[in-house]
Amino acid sequence: MVVLLLITLSLQKMVVMINVCDERSKEKVIQTVASCSGITTITMDSKEGKLTVIGEFDEMQILKKLKKRWESAKMATFGPFDPKKEAETAAAAEKKKKEENEREREREREEALYRSQSHHDTPVCPMHHHTTIVCDHDHGCIIS
Repeated sequence: MVVLLLITLSLQKMVVMINVCDERSKEKVIQTVASCSGITTITMDSKEGKLTVIGEFDEMQILKKLKKRWESAKMATFGPFDPKKEAETAAAAEKKKKEENEREREREREEALYRSQSHHDTPVCPMHHHTTIVCDHDHGCIIS
């Protein structure tokens, strides 16, 4: 009797938080992770200190290698990678970012309109310090 055991590896996603101070350190982190087998994608956001690894890999091996050189390396998340779900999440994040940018532009337009209509653009009587259309100092000012 022959028993055939198939183990199917699926794509996994691991996020590691790691402090890097410059581009050279970022490149070294990526090279260290790239030396592990089964990796398909490596991305790093050095501002946030977030390293993302996707593939069929041993997460403990990667974490062990990183901790040798960067003690600050800590696994933030680990789980299955679903490209469809990732695409939906990315699309939702992009949509939210566009909406926020549009709101910011609208606020800037409103502020510019307010500044252009403020009292600084209307003639002011230097003697009485009020907004006016006509100012005749012999007969007084007509306030508007």
